[in-house]
Amino acid sequence: MHARWMRYRAVAVLALAVVLGLGAAAEAAKLTRITFYYPVGVAGPLARVIGEMTDKFNKEHPDIEVVPVYSGDYNPTMQKVQTAVMAGNPPDVFIVEISELPTLLAMDAITPLDNYVKAAEGGKYWEDFYAPFLENSLVGGKIWGVPFQRSTPVFYWNKEVFKQAGLDPERPPRTWPELKETARKLTVRDARGEVQRWGVTVSGGWNDWLFEAFVRQNGGWLISQDSKRLNFASKEAVGALEFWVDLMHKEKVGPPHSTWASTPPDFVAGRTAMLYHSTGILTFLKNSAKFDFGVAFMPAGKGFGAEVGGGNFHIAKRIPKERQDAAWKYIAWITTPENAALWSQASGYVATRRSAYQVPAMVEYVTKNPQYLVARDQLQYASGKMMAPNFQKIREILIRQLDDAVDGKVTPAQAMETVQKQVEAAIRQ
Repeated sequence: MHARWMRYRAVAVLALAVVLGLGAAAEAAKLTRITFYYPVGVAGPLARVIGEMTDKFNKEHPDIEVVPVYSGDYNPTMQKVQTAVMAGNPPDVFIVEISELPTLLAMDAITPLDNYVKAAEGGKYWEDFYAPFLENSLVGGKIWGVPFQRSTPVFYWNKEVFKQAGLDPERPPRTWPELKETARKLTVRDARGEVQRWGVTVSGGWNDWLFEAFVRQNGGWLISQDSKRLNFASKEAVGALEFWVDLMHKEKVGPPHSTWASTPPDFVAGRTAMLYHSTGILTFLKNSAKFDFGVAFMPAGKGFGAEVGGGNFHIAKRIPKERQDAAWKYIAWITTPENAALWSQASGYVATRRSAYQVPAMVEYVTKNPQYLVARDQLQYASGKMMAPNFQKIREILIRQLDDAVDGKVTPAQAMETVQKQVEAAIRQ
């Protein structure tokens, strides 16, 4: 009797295990797992913020698991995406630098998002984004990317060293001539002539992006939005580079070479008094600087001007529809007004949607920290960033000639003529 009971018990346990196993298998079958490649192009622990936000999404969406993969700066991220696409195993959703859109289209790597966008939030989703951010999302009348970690360059200044130099700490330079004069007063050298503090630093690494803004301030542009017209050899571009050469090579009030990652810590350490950089470093500076600093529009040439920058979300083309749908759910969730506001506060990037600035927590935050409104307000003078096929090659060409010009190896006119010819060849490739 006891043996029979034991057999019944064993069968019951086995049956229960089978039922539980089938249930677990069914549950697992419902789970859609997607891979998300993302860069962090500025200073600060932003990878942790992305991880925390993604964890929250996964908890709220038990049928989807987003696996975030930090893929380095913008260039390494694009290279990893290209490699994965060519290998037939693309990330399901990814962020790359906005100028890479023509390259993604040439690779047939991404799917248009029009149907998702038009159905979102009763059709009001897309019109809520700031117009300059949309310019790098649209090609051929279709929507290919959703703005997320987006920025403009802005101008930072150290109010303490302004006071020390007898300058008004609440009045940054507003024009190119004022910038040059102020930088002279703020540059400090020791008895041997060694620079102890630069007057102004135009950050390297992405100095091509900053240069594009200077050209815009001088009344010009570099590449048309359709990538068919180039304007590098224009008088506006040459004039902008002549101003750079005056600052860095002739006046010697700014370092001719620097890196994108090194200049925010240099500013915090007092090694430069004024800094051109992305608004995406604002939270890092706020948490790190031991002095009062200001944030302003970049000084005007013929007028104010800026090019938007940063990264857009894209969804891979050659993946199953259920993974594309899951990727869109993630994009729609992380770009809600509440999450756009949260991301802006954590990073310093501009919240890409107007309604994000109506979120109560954001209203309170920018009231206490009005510096976070500068880049948003500068959007009235901003345009879409230049983009073209083979953009990484174009950047290499432009950066090399900018560096050679500020080193005095070539004249600004020679540099821009070289860029014009070499970029034409790069686009033809």
